[in-house]
Order: sequence, then structure tokens, then C-alpha cells
Amino acid sequence: MKTFYGFIIALSTLAILGVNPLLTKVEILLAQPSQVQTQPTDRALSFRLPALKGTYSVGATAYYLVDPSREETYSSEIYDLQTQKPVTTPRPTAHRELMVYIWYPAKSQSGAKTTPYIDEGFALATAEGMGANFGVSPEQFVRLVTQTIQTNSIPKAELANASKRYPVVIFSPGFGSTPKFYTTQIEQLASYGYVVVAVNPTYEVPVLFPGGQIITQSSAFDFSSADKKTEQRTFNEAVKIRAKDISFVLNELDRLNLDDPQGLFTGRLDLSRVGIFGHSLGGDTAIEAMWRDRRLQAGINMDGGSYGTLLRSGNRDSLNRPFLIMSHDGADNALQLFYQRLTTNAYRLIIKGSKHSTFMDFGLILPAFSANSINQATSPIKQAIGSIDPQQASKIVNVYTLAFFDRYLKDRREPLLKKASSNYPEVLIESRP
Repeated sequence: MKTFYGFIIALSTLAILGVNPLLTKVEILLAQPSQVQTQPTDRALSFRLPALKGTYSVGATAYYLVDPSREETYSSEIYDLQTQKPVTTPRPTAHRELMVYIWYPAKSQSGAKTTPYIDEGFALATAEGMGANFGVSPEQFVRLVTQTIQTNSIPKAELANASKRYPVVIFSPGFGSTPKFYTTQIEQLASYGYVVVAVNPTYEVPVLFPGGQIITQSSAFDFSSADKKTEQRTFNEAVKIRAKDISFVLNELDRLNLDDPQGLFTGRLDLSRVGIFGHSLGGDTAIEAMWRDRRLQAGINMDGGSYGTLLRSGNRDSLNRPFLIMSHDGADNALQLFYQRLTTNAYRLIIKGSKHSTFMDFGLILPAFSANSINQATSPIKQAIGSIDPQQASKIVNVYTLAFFDRYLKDRREPLLKKASSNYPEVLIESRP
């Protein structure tokens, strides 16, 4: 791998960790050339994500989409993955471009090669900052997330049960984070019979487009000299753009259901049963998207903030569809106020010992970095995942997410949502009838 001009996300902000943007400022610095090399990985040293709990194997694919009805709001530096140099020519379209990643129930394929955990474009673009956050070098970070960490997802595998149609759940990630840092939760949900569609927020986070161009984070999110009002306005706008992305993707799913060019989803999506969930800014997006688009029948906000129309200070509007709020221990009261406005089929869950990044894969994948880490105990990642055992935290998030969508997209009885469970003593849950 040749020299790559990477972008560093300032460590002090932890923005790439998905930390609530209300508490962060994002600073993008053009780095000096780094010698990032991706060497072959010994499979004996591989680290696999938790095994699937559902009855299905999981397939994965991606789609590049362009919304011709919307011109792009943002701009940023663009790099070519092959030449590893800045791209000086404009993108071929000025309209909103998206990468959409889809995980789905698949036929079992023993010994099949699985998809990489993180793509090389995102890994290289964030190697300096993310490597330091995990306590490893940039070179080690790239190698570990692109080669060492193994997923359970089989690329473009055939869908399971040829005559079955599956409910769909949209996912929106935290600010500055790729959806792939939530792979564990997404894979588990797909293994229980859901098609999970993750929408990557272009220009908020580095993303690799077809053809090898890496779109970096826009300077619109550089708040190094901005006041709180500017931050609030910028993130409110980002939530609205994300919500419009989701409505556009729902339209595209209609098209795929009629005629999928990949030959995977034609006639296989049950678009009468669609939910949404998201973390941090993605959680706020779930609320905004449901408010704007009634095709979304149930939603989950995982530790969101106070951005978007319904979370705006003084707003008294609400949603009339099922909604679950998950929060870390000691979260602020913006979502509590929103929860109190929900009149029916509303749930609020707090996980004791958790922090904002508990809802991501970080606690689960941290052991993969331990052999290379010099001082992992004090790394920003270690400090950001809370005191709860990562395996237990992941289990809690997964089981309550599944229970909620099973209740409202599959019409199943789910007593877990109604009262505390001795299996999960870390959980405090309340509901509104």
C-alpha cells in the first residue's frame, strides 16, 4: 500500500466514537503522509464477531444510490483509493449520493468467505485518529479492522426461504461513524428474519464510493470556532437531510422489490412492515424520519441527543406510533421529555453502567486490539464504553431491539417490554400504555 494522505479526527472530541454531538466539536486536520501498509493476515490470529443467535445465516450487500430530486448540500475533500492522492475534478453528479449497506437472512453456506468488517476506504481515512483511540498504530488499525476482525456475513448470499418475504428495518448511525461499527447488532437482527438497511450519511463520515473515491467529512462539521447555536443549527439540518435520505431509500426499496438489479430482493421485501432505529444522531434521525414518513411504523432511539424538529426546545409535537428510547446511565433529559409526550406504545429503557459508546461494537472488538496495544486501559475507547460487561451490554441491546420489532412488526407478544427481567438486572424499563 502506498502513502496515503489521511484525515485525523481530533482525539479530544471522540466524535468518531458516536459521542453525542451536543458535547463535541469536530476538527478535521489534513495529516502528513503516513506509511499505512496492509499486510496479509494470519487467519489463525483472526478475531470473529459474536456468533449469530437467530435461526438464519446472514448475507450482506451494498447499493450506490443517487437521488436526482436533491442537490447535494455539502462538499469535502475527495481522495482516490488507488492513487492515494486528492481528486481535483468534481464528482460526476451534483445530486445527493448514498452508499446503502444491507444485511439479510440468507441460506447457509458452510465455509463461505465473509465480508470485511470495515472497508479499506473508511479505515485509511480514519487510521490516525481511530488507531490512537484504540491504542494502536494507524497501520495496525487498518490491518485489524479490514483483515483480522471477521464478520458472520456472507457477501451477496442467496436469501433464505425462496417464498418468504421479510420485514425491513432501517438503521442510521451516530455522527461521524460508519454503520459497520454496529455490525454485531445488525447481524443479530438479520439472523432473526429482518432485512436491515443501513444508510451511510455522506459527508458526515468518510465513505468509499464505487470507482475507488473516498468522500471525506465536510468542513461544515468543523466547529472549532463555532458557537452552540451554530452547532445546533448544523445538526438540526443534518437530521433533516438524513430523514430525507431515508424516505428516498424507502422509495428505492420499492424499486428493488419490483426488480433488483442484483437479483436478491425482487419480491422478497415486506414493505408493509418497516421500522427504524439509530444511535446518537441516528436516533434523533429515527424520530425525525418517523415524523416525516408514515411508512415507518415503529422506531428506536438509542442514546440520541436533542436534534431535529420534535426534540427542539419548546416543541410539543409527538408521534402516534410505537417508540422505544434506550439511554445510557446518566443521560440528559431531552429524550425523557420526548418520552413523556408519547401517549401509547412507548417504552423507555436505561442500561446501568453504560455510556454513549456502549451501543456500538467497540467493547466487543476491543480484545482484537489488545495484543497490539501499548496502553489500552487508558485508551479513549476503553473510557467510552462504560463499566458494564460488553458481552452483557450487547446482549441487552440486541434482545430488547428484537423484542420491540418482533412486537410491532411481527405482532408477537413480548412480555420483556412490560417489566424488569431478572436476566437483565442492569435494565430499568418503563412503558406508557
